[in-house]
Amino acid sequence: MLFLVPLIVIALYVGMYLMRSNKTGACRWRQVGKDEAGVRWRCPVCGAEAETVAGEPKFCGGQGPR
Repeated sequence: MLFLVPLIVIALYVGMYLMRSNKTGACRWRQVGKDEAGVRWRCPVCGAEAETVAGEPKFCGGQGPR
């Protein structure tokens, strides 16, 4: 029974890793600039850069849906 708990925890982590997607990826947008043209954002995790009119980017890597 004691060995079952670590196996369940490992299985949960593996399952979460396999079910991840680009939308739920690791991007954490940070605002790096703002001017009359829009707001500039950069992700410190993947290095992506994006520019928006209002609000942070909705997709990881600054790419829209395909």
